[in-house]
Amino acid sequence: MKNSKSHLNEAFAQLQDAQLSLKHALDNVEKQNNKRALQSTLSAVDEAVFTAANTVANYQDVNY
Repeated sequence: MKNSKSHLNEAFAQLQDAQLSLKHALDNVEKQNNKRALQSTLSAVDEAVFTAANTVANYQDVNY
């Protein structure tokens, strides 16, 4: 069974994957309205990656 730190690390990795996929999508987008939508989405994911990175870095394990 996964603990909360494992779930956090998994979510962080998925956010990083989404961030990379969006960057690749931006490299290949053709229509300007699609580009704006992708940039907006990427911006939100960038913020989520930043926040998740801080959470991972500051996560305190249980001391038994």
